[in-house]
Amino acid sequence: MASATAATEDKRELSRLRYEVESYSTSIHDDEARFTVRRNGKAFYIRVSPPQFVNSPATTEKYLSYLEVLKSGEEVINDIFDTDVLEWATQPFEPFFAELAPSPVPPECYKDIRVTLWESLDPDVIVLALDAVDEELRPRQVETEHSPFRPPGAWVESDLLDDVETWTTIYDPSKVILSFDNPEDALFKPPRKVLIDDGQTECFFKPCDSTVQTTNELNAYKKITAAGLGPQLHICRLYGVVYDHGLVVGLLLTYIDHGGCPMSSRVDPDYPPAPVKRRWASQIDTALAELHKAGIVWGDVKAENVLIDQDDNAWITDFGGGYTRGWVSEKTAGTVEGDLEGMAKLRQYIFQVEGQDRWWTG
Repeated sequence: MASATAATEDKRELSRLRYEVESYSTSIHDDEARFTVRRNGKAFYIRVSPPQFVNSPATTEKYLSYLEVLKSGEEVINDIFDTDVLEWATQPFEPFFAELAPSPVPPECYKDIRVTLWESLDPDVIVLALDAVDEELRPRQVETEHSPFRPPGAWVESDLLDDVETWTTIYDPSKVILSFDNPEDALFKPPRKVLIDDGQTECFFKPCDSTVQTTNELNAYKKITAAGLGPQLHICRLYGVVYDHGLVVGLLLTYIDHGGCPMSSRVDPDYPPAPVKRRWASQIDTALAELHKAGIVWGDVKAENVLIDQDDNAWITDFGGGYTRGWVSEKTAGTVEGDLEGMAKLRQYIFQVEGQDRWWTG
């Protein structure tokens, strides 16, 4: 009777087991998929590959159809949702999650959690693989000497880094603290809002992976700092650079309250009201004009790079260069002309109802 009760309790624990799928990727060379799952500060790296399916044609067929959803980047294809795929790939491993990343005891310990950026970016990694034999899924742990998990980081020229120290602050990741409304989330979710200067300053953490993009952003933020552009302009600013072991790990940027919702998810023909749309267009246009006066090109002008805060202000973000087809042409990318071209399309995007943009031209 005792063993039956224990088994029931284990099932109840698994039924409410919390974990977060942090990311997934697919291989361009074969049909392998990889998933990174976070639970209680541990990172689980899961590999799924058809060669590990033995005498399992139905499982292979299902997996390949799921793989198409992942490769497409769409939420649903042929009635298969991406959430269905993630559940299928992770659910068999729940006993591993529970055993290898147990919850703090007692649970009240969660409220005292303090996770540094370094702990979040370089967690203990456990490698798992999914086999199938005779249509039965068989999850297993893989012993490996080398972690497949790579923390973010971009190499930059030493001269550039020396210069950065003259106009902003360099932070060690162990001195940056993750901040969530629910402290427990720091053990499950990637860093977004972080605290620096002994918890006195809130920032948005943007991880760096590209040398070119990071260099472009640092040069742009230096110009923004030197120009002394006033706080009335809704332009993302740099508070500091996270640096470790020869790499720029990430940038500490203006934290836009409520996480900063992209304009692309906030606008349609009927919403928001016309006065709010006019304010957005005016704020972006004014900020862009001041950037151009300071010799700064926005570059990748698009709705996704405009964030809306809780007071319905529109913020310009992302100075990493590049361009997005449909917003800025390749010929004018990286120029003031390209910014103006993108701004014209941004106005059209904001004022999707015919006639609403007449105020702009008078």
